[in-house]
Amino acid sequence: MSDHARRMIRFVRANVDVAADMCTAEVEVQTPGRGYFVGSAQGGSSEADQLRTVARATADALSEAFEAHNAQVRVLGAQVVHAAPHKTVMVTLAASQGMRSRTLFGVCDSDSHDTATATALAVLNATNRFLSRR
Repeated sequence: MSDHARRMIRFVRANVDVAADMCTAEVEVQTPGRGYFVGSAQGGSSEADQLRTVARATADALSEAFEAHNAQVRVLGAQVVHAAPHKTVMVTLAASQGMRSRTLFGVCDSDSHDTATATALAVLNATNRFLSRR
């Protein structure tokens, strides 16, 4: 079975609205058999703040999706890394489920996606295997 077929969490969409000195992010994920979950967060308007805000919205959606399994995801950091000639989003997360807890790292090429989508996908990249082991 392919890794894609085993994924417990699927990305649906990510939106960021920037107004004045703040941004609002909304991320929607799907868990097969349980439906759709939306997370939202607010933060500053700088690029770094927008990355963290999207990552927090994604973590919020994941925590909601896996609430019944006592899972929580917290964002430790998010940044864009320029690795000649590519632009990549990297996230660091703290995830816990029951008695298990780990620091997770996720990456996504942002040359192929807008930055909000790449950030959400980096969070999912980090959490999919951890959260699917119940």
